[in-house]
Amino acid sequence: LAGESVVVVEDDPAVRMLVVNVLGELGYTAHQAGDARTALPLLESDLRVDLLVTDVGLPGLNGRQLAEIGRQIRPELKVLFITGYAEHAAARGGFLEPG
Repeated sequence: LAGESVVVVEDDPAVRMLVVNVLGELGYTAHQAGDARTALPLLESDLRVDLLVTDVGLPGLNGRQLAEIGRQIRPELKVLFITGYAEHAAARGGFLEPG
């Protein structure tokens, strides 16, 4: 919905820019980070965050770990995982919990 706020976490600058631009064109406010360490202060702040869009394979803390921390801070946080390696991510049983 227009006006909602999204945090986009992606280590590839071109992919991050594409996602942020598309979200902006759709009326979302997009805040961006290149890794989990940079994203955490956004999630810990008073910033409105309606959705976390995160790459699964981030350097350092991965996207799943970031989402777990994000949900500790914001229990109702919605998360969308993205990856360029979907086949490998799907094959790793247990990587993503149900829901």
